[in-house]
Amino acid sequence: MRITSITGAIMIIPLSPRAEGAVACNETHNPCEDLLWKGSRCRDGFCTNPFQGGCLRAILDSEEYNGKYSSDDTGTMESMKSLRRRLLSRPRVCNSEDGSDVVEQGLCVESENEYTEVRIYSQDWDSSMLMAWIMQIMYSELLGVPSTIESGVANKNANFYDESNRMEYGSSYDASAIENALNAKGGDCTMYKNGVDEQEYAPCAHLVMEIWFDGYDRSVESGAAEALKLVGMVAFQGWHITKFSIKRDPSLSNHFGLSGEENRRKLAETFKRPTTWRDYCTLVSTKNCSVYDGVAKRAPAEDGSEDNKYFSSGLYTGYFRVTEKNDCDANPTTCTGHALDFPCGWTSYIKQQTWHNKIALESDGNETNGGYTYGELVDIWYAANATKSDVIGLWWSPDATFSTFAGSDSALIPVLLPTTTQECLDNRVDMAKRCDPDATEIDLYGDSKGACGENHVTTRKMAVQNMQSNINTNANPKSRMSPAYDVYEAFSFTSVEINDIMGDWISRGGFDLRLATCKWMTENLDHIMKSFVPPSHPRILVPSNNSALTIAAFVFSAIAILLTIGTMGGILFKHQKGSFGRATQIEFLLLLLAGLFMVSVGSLLLAIEPSTGTCVGSIWMINVGYTTQLVPTLIRVSTIIKIVKDSMKMKIVMVDKKKMFRRSIGISGLAAIYCLFWTIFDTPHSENSLEVTGDQNEFGETIVKLSHYCDSDSDVWFYASFTYQAILLLCASALAYEMRQVPNSVNDSKHLAIMIYSSFFFLALRFVMYVVSETLSDDSQLMRAPLQNARSLFCSLDTVANILIFFSRFFVKEIDTTAKKPVNRGSDFFADNIARRGGGLTTMSRSKEPSEGVNSAATGGPPATFAEDEKVEEKEDFTMEDDGHMSKSTVRIRMKGRSINMPKWVVEEMVEKLVAEYGSEINTDESDD
Repeated sequence: MRITSITGAIMIIPLSPRAEGAVACNETHNPCEDLLWKGSRCRDGFCTNPFQGGCLRAILDSEEYNGKYSSDDTGTMESMKSLRRRLLSRPRVCNSEDGSDVVEQGLCVESENEYTEVRIYSQDWDSSMLMAWIMQIMYSELLGVPSTIESGVANKNANFYDESNRMEYGSSYDASAIENALNAKGGDCTMYKNGVDEQEYAPCAHLVMEIWFDGYDRSVESGAAEALKLVGMVAFQGWHITKFSIKRDPSLSNHFGLSGEENRRKLAETFKRPTTWRDYCTLVSTKNCSVYDGVAKRAPAEDGSEDNKYFSSGLYTGYFRVTEKNDCDANPTTCTGHALDFPCGWTSYIKQQTWHNKIALESDGNETNGGYTYGELVDIWYAANATKSDVIGLWWSPDATFSTFAGSDSALIPVLLPTTTQECLDNRVDMAKRCDPDATEIDLYGDSKGACGENHVTTRKMAVQNMQSNINTNANPKSRMSPAYDVYEAFSFTSVEINDIMGDWISRGGFDLRLATCKWMTENLDHIMKSFVPPSHPRILVPSNNSALTIAAFVFSAIAILLTIGTMGGILFKHQKGSFGRATQIEFLLLLLAGLFMVSVGSLLLAIEPSTGTCVGSIWMINVGYTTQLVPTLIRVSTIIKIVKDSMKMKIVMVDKKKMFRRSIGISGLAAIYCLFWTIFDTPHSENSLEVTGDQNEFGETIVKLSHYCDSDSDVWFYASFTYQAILLLCASALAYEMRQVPNSVNDSKHLAIMIYSSFFFLALRFVMYVVSETLSDDSQLMRAPLQNARSLFCSLDTVANILIFFSRFFVKEIDTTAKKPVNRGSDFFADNIARRGGGLTTMSRSKEPSEGVNSAATGGPPATFAEDEKVEEKEDFTMEDDGHMSKSTVRIRMKGRSINMPKWVVEEMVEKLVAEYGSEINTDESDD
């Protein structure tokens, strides 16, 4: 319909179904709600789309459908009542063509399921656009799948939810749209940023819902598209003639009354050439259309937009005239009547059929092949109806124009041509050559074997080759749930259903196909849900309630953090009070606690809601933390072992505590570098874990439990991390075993061993949890999140256990029930005396004579103390027990000119105290002095 204003009144003029949707209006006269639907408003001279927020929602909320699927409808299943409640409670899902203002107005909601957008090729005829719209409504309103319409032409919009209600016809059988979808990363057509420039426009479509002929053979053969599948609609495309023409001359209904030279004049005189509005006013009208003459009420618009129209309802009835080509007197052997041929890109064999069947008909359109555009074809059929002029040519059914005239004298009646055979079909001309300027005569007219008529066809549909695989292999588990391909595969539509919609459209004057489509879907919603919507869809995501394990992970990570901080504070406090001697090695204890603190923070990051930040932070804290915890301990223990061994051999020892710290920090830095590479090349990120349940919410949506976990694209990073931690623990185990021979005051091998075994146990548990999570099937993905919480819990328990095992002895007073022998005080006495007199033991050598040069040069400090072994006879009163070993020798201590014999065990205790006093890194040097 077109709306015009005449002296303040609104006049509604019927148009052909070719009308492109947009309805004109103004602020004074606003017929939008009357002509469209409740909610339509006049904006910028056009009525807005009343279904922009969802057509099912709008229709069900109307008085006419208020009781449809309602709770008062006793014959309605509960599932449909739930569906009605859902449709009324929320708008459709947004698509890539919706602006932010559409979201702000509440006309659409962003997709929570994160399904990939599906784009459907509308092509350029009514029934194809209708089925594209049905798919878009199902996707957007019933299933939460974002969906748009691809017109194939820049600046042509056929989106069902277009704000301006446009219904613009684009291209058809454009294989590049499918090829572009095939090449789009992940099948995402939104990657093509199409503007208004036709040269840069790149059509992209995943689905074509109505295919009549073999225009997509190339797409299938190249692997760009799947094999075509049946839709279920039986259609016919071929020659048609107006019914009143057959009434005048029944012989025109078949090729027998059309073919041969004897029928040439009849055809030329019967089927005249259609005339454009501009040509009529210029060539035919005596007044140049300045005065109404029963054909044209006025001349076409000055801007030229109406020049090439063959019909304009209420303004130009159309006109058919005899031209030179119709003049058989002047051209007795070449005169022809007029026939309608399709435009380039459409399937047509009319030239082959007329040539070899000797039918004197010819198309005179402006297309390269002499055909007419779709809009021009519609206008000519309407002009034939208005003027009752004879017209013959190509058309099809089901179609709105066909339905418009069905049952009237202007009905389009199929013309009988020679019977269709397989041999005929095999000898058809190549459609690619129809509009080729370099086509030869054989290209255009082909072989006589291919000049038969048309069969009824069953229409087919097509999907891009990788549509299903893109869904199944999508990195996002939410996107993998998309029902888009399953809906496409299940979809079918019959000619009866198409005609029902077309009939409703035509009954409203061919006005607003959107309303006719949506009303049909509302009335057949039960059938659609049962036939096309996959089981367990639609779905809604609900956060998974892993409360017990999540809370446990939170609580223990907090306990671990607080316990670590408390222990560190206690250690520093006791150290400040002087409760620890140097044997405690306070610096290394603090490094150990720093590592435990980082691990406990990492466990907390694993427990909270994952994000890229928390996932990256957790791998840094845990890997660097374990390194900081274990490496300084390994260096300290190995150094103590070397001191004791070298002291037993009377080797020169020197301490460089700074070097020890640099080594510890350097190895921790390597762990940090590893985490840096991990972060740069395979950033840990949050992944979704989903489980489809059998439960439904009040709206009939299947509940999908959603949780999150941290992951990287490659598992190698995690396995390398576990392996690295295991190697550190193995090294620590070996050193703990070797430390058993170290004197008791610096021997914490027992505590160290228990701590290592505990860490091994929790490391094994964490490793098992990770392996199990990686081997889960898609149906068990929901377990990934609790398994990550379990790993967090084990990290926290590991930290707590380490603190209790290794640090409790510093705060709990140990009671030694074994009485010490008085002689044990001898080492303290001698060590104190030596320290007072000489500033401490600085060198020890196995030597018979002192070397004063070495003393002053090597130490640069107080006089050196020397010790030498002296074998003595075994005497019972000299035998002392020390660490389970029997001492059977004495050591002579010489200072300056004095010497003294002491039991060897006393010297060992002296060495032990001096080692604790002056550090734990040793450089040894054999010397004869």
